Amino acid sequence: MNTYLSRAQPILIFIGLLLGAVNCDYKPPSIGPEDLLIVVASEQDRPLLEPLLTNLFDWVVHTPAPEQLLKIKWVDPIDFEDYRKYHNLIVASLSNPVDSTGDILARHILGSERVTAALEGGNPVFTAANYLAKGQIFMGITAHSAVHAREELDRLKYWILEQFDQQIRVRQEAIVFKYRDEVKLTNELHEAYGFRMRFQHGYIKVKERAEKDFVWLGRGYPYRWLAVHWIDKADTLHLTRDYCWDRMDYIADELFADIFVDSMFRSSDPAFQNEHEILILRGIWGHRTQTAGGPFVTYIFRDKRQNRVYFVTGIVFHPSGSKAMLLKRLEVMMRTMHTFDEPPLKSYNGRDSLT
Repeated sequence: MNTYLSRAQPILIFIGLLLGAVNCDYKPPSIGPEDLLIVVASEQDRPLLEPLLTNLFDWVVHTPAPEQLLKIKWVDPIDFEDYRKYHNLIVASLSNPVDSTGDILARHILGSERVTAALEGGNPVFTAANYLAKGQIFMGITAHSAVHAREELDRLKYWILEQFDQQIRVRQEAIVFKYRDEVKLTNELHEAYGFRMRFQHGYIKVKERAEKDFVWLGRGYPYRWLAVHWIDKADTLHLTRDYCWDRMDYIADELFADIFVDSMFRSSDPAFQNEHEILILRGIWGHRTQTAGGPFVTYIFRDKRQNRVYFVTGIVFHPSGSKAMLLKRLEVMMRTMHTFDEPPLKSYNGRDSLT
């Protein structure tokens, strides 16, 4: 017991400062590596929570080697002050087993009322953006036991991941557009082809094939490429997933030339962006004659006013380096792609095709 109290003393010393940081209007900017997730938990709770949070944040990007979007670092509550401003932060506590570090910290960071309500049957999972620092995504977990925590994390998994993903996108957007946009490039493409997209400083045209309805843009090392391909008179086109993957094979082989879309690690998911229902393809590309490859993502949507289907593709090539966040930054630009001044008609019917 004396050991617990002595270990808790550093926490008690700065509790007042922490409460001020939570409640005051001023928040310092968040810090640390973008892909690092800090989890603060006591040494008693960690063995019980580690498999749960490892499973929750099994957020793998195949590049083609699996790369974790967020890498977890476990921190003792006594060291909380050193990590409270980090971009991605979790404070977790289980009331069983009892401890004198994580339990105290969670109650003071989250507030006694919130913790008590959670333990009396309320929601044990709390998330907030900008909680202790600007740009931060914070999550608090205050559960009775590992079983209770597992049940709630499983129930809320996709909601939790969406909260983290949204804040990661906000930070990546700030990084991408920290300096001036390539406004001239945006205007040129709009005038020539009828679509608009914001580009990070440094992007230039790599290849332009108007006769093939294709334009390819890029930025220097680590290489990031953006390409737009469109299909006109597309009102009768039935966009099944098989058709979309066949079109990706055509884009890779014919338009990029000499690259291919690997048959492994393919995924396709519906989403909603810029008031368009879209289909998102993810996978791996490779080069036919060189040792090169990496991840790609493609957004596909139909614009009924233009009678067009667009394939907007982002590609990363960064040998021996991290690729997941680079892909996220490409998606920041891809999400600015639009072709309309008024909201378009909704198109995705929720089944296996875009109509």
